[in-house]
Amino acid sequence: MATVEPKRILLLSGKHKSGKYYVTDLIHKRLGPDVCCILRISGPLKQQYAQDHGLDFEELLGAGEYKEKYRADMIQWCEKQREKGPGLFCRVAIKAAHQPIWIVRDT
Repeated sequence: MATVEPKRILLLSGKHKSGKYYVTDLIHKRLGPDVCCILRISGPLKQQYAQDHGLDFEELLGAGEYKEKYRADMIQWCEKQREKGPGLFCRVAIKAAHQPIWIVRDT
């Protein structure tokens, strides 16, 4: 299904382990998957980083030591990618979005 213009976009930000995912999941459960979708900007970012560096994408999505080992380098790499095109990871994240409400939980 093609991406559509959303009626609302909810952006959640906060420190690591501050409850962004918990709150996002509560909102998503209450509104339902036909009304809203959860978008992760970090998903496409980590997928490309893993591919470029020969790393395990699934491990980078987790909250363990594997991701922490690469966090600093991943942040530097991400900044370089954004210099090339600031909307790169956002465009990838919204490709499959078709619900009227988008929740971005890692801004």
